[in-house]
Amino acid sequence: MNSELAISDVVGKFAETELRKFQRAAEIGFGQLLITDSDGIIEYVNPAFSRVTGYSYGEAVGKNVAILKSGRMPAAFYERMWGIIGTGADWSGEFFNRTKDGTLYIDKAVISAIKGRDGEISHFIKVSEDITLQRQMEEHQHRRLLLTESIIAANRKFMENGSLSEMAGIILETCMSVTSSSFALLYDILPNGNADILAISMTSLDPISEVTGFRDIQNELIQHGHYEIPLNSSLFMAPVIEKRTVVVNGTDDNVWRECLDRISTPLLHSFAGFPLKIGSGMIGMIGMANSERGYSGYDIEDFEIFANSCALAISAARAEMVRKSTKDKLMYSQKMEAIGQLAGGIAHDFNNLLTVINGYCTLAIQKAGSNDLIKRDIEQVVSAGERATSLIRQLLAFGRRQVLDPQPLKINTLISGLHKILCRLIGENISLITHLATDIGLIKSDPSQIEQVIMNLVINARDAMTRGGTITIETANCLIDSKFVSRNQGASEGEYVMISVRDTGIGMSEEVLARIFEPFFTTKEEYGTGLGLATVYGIINQSNGYIKVLSEVGIGSEFRLYIPRISQTPEVSKAGSSHETSIGCQGAENLILVVEDEPSVLNLASVTLSSLGYRVLTASGPLEALRIFDQYVDDIDILLTDVMMPEMSGTEMAMMMREKRAGLKVLFMSGYTEENINEANYPAEEFGFLMKPFSAVELSNLVHNCLTGAKKFQQGPYL
Repeated sequence: MNSELAISDVVGKFAETELRKFQRAAEIGFGQLLITDSDGIIEYVNPAFSRVTGYSYGEAVGKNVAILKSGRMPAAFYERMWGIIGTGADWSGEFFNRTKDGTLYIDKAVISAIKGRDGEISHFIKVSEDITLQRQMEEHQHRRLLLTESIIAANRKFMENGSLSEMAGIILETCMSVTSSSFALLYDILPNGNADILAISMTSLDPISEVTGFRDIQNELIQHGHYEIPLNSSLFMAPVIEKRTVVVNGTDDNVWRECLDRISTPLLHSFAGFPLKIGSGMIGMIGMANSERGYSGYDIEDFEIFANSCALAISAARAEMVRKSTKDKLMYSQKMEAIGQLAGGIAHDFNNLLTVINGYCTLAIQKAGSNDLIKRDIEQVVSAGERATSLIRQLLAFGRRQVLDPQPLKINTLISGLHKILCRLIGENISLITHLATDIGLIKSDPSQIEQVIMNLVINARDAMTRGGTITIETANCLIDSKFVSRNQGASEGEYVMISVRDTGIGMSEEVLARIFEPFFTTKEEYGTGLGLATVYGIINQSNGYIKVLSEVGIGSEFRLYIPRISQTPEVSKAGSSHETSIGCQGAENLILVVEDEPSVLNLASVTLSSLGYRVLTASGPLEALRIFDQYVDDIDILLTDVMMPEMSGTEMAMMMREKRAGLKVLFMSGYTEENINEANYPAEEFGFLMKPFSAVELSNLVHNCLTGAKKFQQGPYL
C-alpha cells in the first residue's frame, strides 16, 4: 500500500510538473491556444488568444466559441468542420473571425479532439495564428503585380493601335477589379486647361450608368477616342484641383457638392481619386467610385504608386501620338509638295504644247476660209485642247502654281449666285440647302477659283448620293484658336470665314480619307479624273486657308473650308469675268521683241503677231534678248516674254531693259511662276500678263490693248 501511494505521488508530481510546463509554454507562446469541452464551451485560453481577440481569460471562459464568428463564413463550412472533429480526426484550415471590437481577422488553425479513458471525446484543443497581415501583404503584392501587368498590357495595346482611349480602358478595368469598384474614370489635362476624358468604365448595376450624360460621353469615346470638358468643382475634378489624393468613404465626407452633368452626391457613396503627375506638373487623374468595401489605406498606398506609373505611360503615349502625328503630317505635306512640283512641271510643259496646238488650230481655222468641213475638224481639235487646258489648270491649282486674281469677296453673294447652277448640277433627287450667316466677313480670294472649289465639292457630294439626299452649304465667321491648332496641324490661329459643304451620302473610310486630296486618286472608277478635290486642296492652300474633313461611312461627309477674313471693306468685285474674243486691230507696224525658250511657242507667237501686221524680233533666251534689245533699244515698242527661263527670269530681264529704256511696255506670259511680279514696278498701261495656254485672239487683244493704252488686260496678277 505504501508503495502504491509512493507511485501515485510520483505520478502526480510528474503530471503537475508537465502541466506547469504546458501552461508556461502556452503563456509565453505567440500562437493562440483555445480549449473547449465537447460542446464548444471555452475552458481555457492563453494570453496570445486575448491579445488577438480582445477577450480576456475571464471574458472568454464559459462562453461558446461562437463569440468569434464573423458572419462571413457559410453555415456549411462549420458543419463540415464539426463533422470532421466529431469523429476524432484532426482538422486544419482558415477562418474569418471577428474580435471583440468587431474587427475581422484571418485565423489559421489546427483543431484536435481530446478523448477520455473511455474513448469518448471530452475536449477540443485549437492552436492557431493570426495571418491577417500575411494575407494582406500577399494580396498587396498580388494587386501590385496586377496593376503593373495592366500598365504593360495598356502599353502593348497602344503600340498595336495607337489608341489612348483603349489604353486607358485596360487600366480602368484592372482598377475596378482590384478595388471592387463599379465605376472608374481616367482623363488627362490639355494645354488649354480642360480635361480630356480618355476612358470611362462602369457596371450596369452602378447608379451612374443610368445618367444620360455619362452614356453620351461613352458614345463620344467610341466614336472619337476622347471627350473634352472644362475643369469644374465636381468630386471627379477634386484630385486635380486639390493636387492631392482625395478619398471619400461616405457621403458626409464629400464636400464637392457640384458634380459633373447631373451626377449628385448620393450617387457616389465612395470615391478614390489620384492625381497623375510628372514631376510637379499635373497631367490628369485616375479615379474609382462606389467600391463595395470602401477604399483602405492599402488602396491609397498602392494606387499612389500606380498613379505615377500611369502618368508616365499616358504622358509617353501622348508624346508618341504627337510625334507620330507630326511625322505623318510632315510626310504627307512633303508628299503633296513633291506631287505638286511634279504636277506643276508637267503642267508647264503641257501648257507650252497646248499653246502651240490651240494657237495653230486658231490660225488654221482663219486660213480655212469658207471650207466648213475643214473648220469642223479643226474645231474638234480645239475643243479637245480646251478640255486638256482645263485639266492642266486643275493640276496647277493642286500644285498652287496657278495664277490668281485675289480681290475682296462676299462669299454669301457668290454662293447665292451659284445656287441655280448648282441645283441643275445635282439633279431633282437631291435637295440643296443653304445656311448663310448674315454677319459674314469678307475674304480675299479669286472669285472664279472659289466658284470652282464650291462646285467641285457639290459635285463630289452629289456623286456620293446615288439614291438622293441633302447637300447643305453653310457659312459662318470662325475664330481658330490654339486648341483647334493643337488638334489640326497645318491650321493657323486667326479670324476666318468658314464654308461648309455637307452631304448625307455614303461617307468615306479612313483609308480613303488619307488620300482624297491626291491628284488622280478617285473612287469613281468609270468617270472620275481624281482632280476635283486636288484642285480644292491647291486653291484653299494658295489662299492661305485650311481644310477640315469629317466623314463617317454610311452617314455622310462634311468639308469645312477656312479662308482668312479681312477687315478692309473696299468695293467688292463680282465673280466671273468677260473675255474679248475678237482679233485686235491689225496692220500696226509696231516692233515687238518676243522672248521664249520653247521654240514651238516662240514660233507660234511670231507667226501670230506677224500675221496681224506687227514687226517681230525673236530670242530663245534672256541673254540673246538683251543683245538684240541693245541694237533696237529705241525701236522696240513691246517686250513679250516668258517668265520662267533657264538663264534668268523674265522679270529680271525686263527690269534690266527698263533701266535702259524707261516706259518700255512689258507683257509676261507663263503657265505658272514661283516668283512674284511686283506690279509696283509697272504702271498699269505698261504691264500685262497672259496665262498659257493662250489663243491667238487673247494674244492679239493683249498686244492691241497694251499699245493703245485702252485698258490693262491681264488674267490675274501673280501671288
